[in-house]
Amino acid sequence: MIDLTAEAFAILRRQYGHVSVRQLAQAGVGPNARRRLVEGEALIAVHRGVLRINSAPVTFEGSCVALCLAHPGGFVTGPSGGRLMGLRRMPAATPIHFSVRHGTHLFDAGVVLRQSRKVSPVDYVRLPSGIVVATSTRLAFDLSADLSPLDHASVVEQLIHLKKCTIAGLGATARRLCHPSRPGSEQFARTLLSRGDRPAAESHPELTVADALRARGIPVEPQFASLELLDGSSVRLDLAVPSARWGIELDIHPDHLLLDGTVKDKRRDQKCHRIGWQIERVTEIDLLDLDGLIDELVALHTARIERAA
Repeated sequence: MIDLTAEAFAILRRQYGHVSVRQLAQAGVGPNARRRLVEGEALIAVHRGVLRINSAPVTFEGSCVALCLAHPGGFVTGPSGGRLMGLRRMPAATPIHFSVRHGTHLFDAGVVLRQSRKVSPVDYVRLPSGIVVATSTRLAFDLSADLSPLDHASVVEQLIHLKKCTIAGLGATARRLCHPSRPGSEQFARTLLSRGDRPAAESHPELTVADALRARGIPVEPQFASLELLDGSSVRLDLAVPSARWGIELDIHPDHLLLDGTVKDKRRDQKCHRIGWQIERVTEIDLLDLDGLIDELVALHTARIERAA
């Protein structure tokens, strides 16, 4: 492939084996050289004006690059954007969700077209790979049309916990995008209004247990961080009812199953007991029977309140 310059190869490596005709020209590969590469099947046409080097495998990321190169005004969003960002609770592999301005028509197979009258530079970011993806706040809004209420709330918690966005930023997005005729608007507003300004839950199980307990009238707070121990250290509890000095720790990380982890957990619980706090521990096994788990936690909380009375 002598017709490909070093600069062209660098672009192909960076963009999962894809390149636009314009990029080739800028890299010193002219029309004649490009024609020879296509005729020799070294480069394969993927979209109009977009080529893939034959040695590159077809991947999800590469398909996103090709779509963004073919349609510079759009960006990857929805479950596809969530997959690129490594967010939890994303649906199984689906066609690429691609947002464009209203009135744009694409006829690419394997693409879910999402037209919007509200698209601005704050809604997307261009990655070094050439993929243009929704920003965290825009993605949080777009996913509200794709996920169940609990899964959407979980993703918002994850984005906040990872410091990908803030409540203020999400609120600004709600003011700009929420509209009765725009899919997901009601769900997005419900998610924000239901969480208020409390700290972000770290995990989906934490959010699931917290929501179930609140539904049973137990006012648990996530990430309670003001527990001062007698040795001068402080601890953060996954969930807590401070007024009852009652907390819950979700032992989801595999370290909790190891001997060293269980010893540390026991010592920490003992330190909490010394200042009058009762700690309940929830494991992944417990979560398999969520209804039974919540019944047990409610009973433990009730007993705690009765003993304190």
